[in-house]
Amino acid sequence: MSVLLSCDSVSKSFIDGKNEVQVLRDITFSVNASEQIAILGSSGSGKSTLLHILGALDTPSSGTVEVDGQSLFALNSNQQARFRNQTMGFVYQFHHLLPEFNAVENVAMPLLIAGENPDKARLIANEMLAKVSLQHRIEHKPSALSGGERQRVAIARALVNKPKLVLADEPTGNLDKSTGEAIADLLAELRESLQMAFIVVTHDLQLAAQFDRVLTLSSGQLEERTK
Repeated sequence: MSVLLSCDSVSKSFIDGKNEVQVLRDITFSVNASEQIAILGSSGSGKSTLLHILGALDTPSSGTVEVDGQSLFALNSNQQARFRNQTMGFVYQFHHLLPEFNAVENVAMPLLIAGENPDKARLIANEMLAKVSLQHRIEHKPSALSGGERQRVAIARALVNKPKLVLADEPTGNLDKSTGEAIADLLAELRESLQMAFIVVTHDLQLAAQFDRVLTLSSGQLEERTK
């Protein structure tokens, strides 16, 4: 199976006053095409920082990340944005939907940014909303949707460009238990049917157990966890 993502000796540190705080220490791992990985870790362990680096939303202090054969930090910011749009999807703990647009318009946004015809973009967005069981809510704005429905729209938006890699940051973390379980089940169904690679950072052991591999981030280092 081909390697889709390669993370090599990635470290990240911040300056806090006169002190240097090292968040990530020589992180090295890879993800194969269609492989599904969960990363566990306590709050403040650096999970989100790592995910942002893997998505070229943040820059490492040292080390390299390659996705689909492309070294992310060899690209300028415009090239990185284009590469993210074409190759990656992002799901966050908070949905980050645009409040002035309805569900189908939010989901169609990555397609429109990529230059897709508006009518075709809307058609594809409708199809993706049907995959997350929201075909009856396409005209509703985020304010008229429940928390679980907003997260379903956010997931549809992340997947609408058919990315090779989906990065998800605590996708169930802002939801009540039953809604979180429903979103976890939905993610499992989508991973199975769409055969995309997923990297999900989470506190949720039940969600993590559904993945091919589970890694734990602790003291800035990543270790394989026995399931």
